[in-house]
Amino acid sequence: MLGALLVTASSGALIYAITRAGDHGWLTATTGWLVLPAAMGYLAFVARQKTARAPLMDLALLARRPVATGTFLILMATALMIAVFFLGTFYFQHAQGFGALQTGLLFLPVAVATMLGANLTGRAIARAGARRLAVAGLLVTAIGMAVPALSMHPATVVAGTAVAAAGTGAMFVVASATALGQVAPHESGIASGIVSTFHEFGASIGAAVISSVAAAGLAGDTLSGFADGYVLAAVAAGPAALVAAVLTPGRAGAR
Repeated sequence: MLGALLVTASSGALIYAITRAGDHGWLTATTGWLVLPAAMGYLAFVARQKTARAPLMDLALLARRPVATGTFLILMATALMIAVFFLGTFYFQHAQGFGALQTGLLFLPVAVATMLGANLTGRAIARAGARRLAVAGLLVTAIGMAVPALSMHPATVVAGTAVAAAGTGAMFVVASATALGQVAPHESGIASGIVSTFHEFGASIGAAVISSVAAAGLAGDTLSGFADGYVLAAVAAGPAALVAAVLTPGRAGAR
């Protein structure tokens, strides 16, 4: 119970600090003081897990390659997915003046592309291996994000974000299959909890970073802020593909 309280409070404090960083600044004393309680809480959690007779989790699980891969990919996939919906929603409604219904309809291709990417990846992962599909998903996401960065038109924004969504859909499947498919049955519950936690971290990081970068577009009539947000997302997906190429096991059973 104590371990659960510590890790929940620490995660909540860290997510709060990340979401407030856009207002206070990322490298300010205020953000640092918000992060400090989270860091102290995580240290207390680690100490508790080493001394408890019935620890909440085996900390060594986080260092295992499949689980580390899954947490990294789910964090990146969620952060990039949040960027797609956050930037797209504000662009259509704020910059283009579209209503909520029209904006929702414009996101239908994005939803379909997400499901298509996930479905195709689920069918191919046993044959192609997780590494190839993780790298492919991130590269497809980077290409999709680059399209609206180059041309801020409703048609290109829809097309680009749909392509990016197909890539993130693939990443969600690879992340779950890698993290949960290569752990012992009695560890699957905690592995799932770890992946879910990093899913929330990805959402908070994506929203905080993208809103900071796109602030010019959100506050005024210029589209430069939106373009900058898409550029950042595309640039982030590129190096992440290199990390995935090194970190992700090639096939089931690899370590």
